[in-house]
Amino acid sequence: MDIKVYIVLLNYNNSQDSIECLESILKLQYFNYQVIIIDNSETLQYIEELKSWAEGNVMLQETNFKYIVYPLEKKPLTFLSIREKDFLLQSRNEKIIFVKAEENNGFAAGNNIALKYILNQNDFDSCIWILNNDTIIEKNSLSAIIEEIKKQNGSKTNIIYGTPLIEYESPEIVQSIGGRYNAKTGLSKHVGEGILIEDAMLNFEKIIKKTAYPVGASMIIKYRDLKSIGLLSEDYFLFFEEIDWVSRAKKRNGGVKMLPIFGIYHKQGNSTKSKIKKKKSEFIDLISMKSRITFAKKYNRKNIGFIYLSILTLTIGNRIKQGNFKVIPKILKLVFGTKSIQKVNEN
Repeated sequence: MDIKVYIVLLNYNNSQDSIECLESILKLQYFNYQVIIIDNSETLQYIEELKSWAEGNVMLQETNFKYIVYPLEKKPLTFLSIREKDFLLQSRNEKIIFVKAEENNGFAAGNNIALKYILNQNDFDSCIWILNNDTIIEKNSLSAIIEEIKKQNGSKTNIIYGTPLIEYESPEIVQSIGGRYNAKTGLSKHVGEGILIEDAMLNFEKIIKKTAYPVGASMIIKYRDLKSIGLLSEDYFLFFEEIDWVSRAKKRNGGVKMLPIFGIYHKQGNSTKSKIKKKKSEFIDLISMKSRITFAKKYNRKNIGFIYLSILTLTIGNRIKQGNFKVIPKILKLVFGTKSIQKVNEN
């Protein structure tokens, strides 16, 4: 029997992306999986829309994605909708579980709700796939992932696996094959961004030598390794969680392994949309800088001075060029003050 795979999605103020992702999951040729969707939304609207979809009352709106055509799944489906505080109390057998988080504490905290539940199952041979809700996946993607993991040396432990991401709107182009971290500036960037899939496949082993971590939109971990490495760090609201996870794996003689599976299409940026679009850029900007500083303080202290200098010169200089003067005092508070990013954003 195939090992069980827990597929974890995080939903925030959006149901249509999650529905499209779920429609693709339901077409998987790998059947031993359970989907756990954590809803971090500010109201009950979106989890109610997800429930209505599962009941067959809400249909997927027309999609711009033309590369793969998924016939809509017949409804109703076997699902459970439950509150966070009740979720961890017992095992659940439903194929799809919608969990309403008590509050939105960010990417890591939201995913950790599901990871805590999974750890309680003591399913030692299982795997967990953390997948962005703004992705869609090819029907053979999970089968291929599991086959690749089985090929790995069984003695290797504390490995976090990742897959390439393909541009949703340009499905012949790679969005990323992973990420790379610059210790001097504290900045991260995608590896393989913008190259054709054919070129990525031909040069995959060469490209992944530059890859330090998987992009958080598609990460896989074995249950046993999750138990060893631990949950995602909630020191970050958004960004750098996956780099932190890999850093902790490396401390346990583990690391990262990118899998040559080109079947995950990502609408980059959809999962971080703010409810007020005008504030999106500033909020994400500040969140990213805070996470950059937090990670450096934990794992890259020898270069923290360079990172602060980079923020105070290059980052602020870029904001001046953009005419975004009002964000500069908030950046200075991040560097010199102790306020949280939420407090900084409110001022």
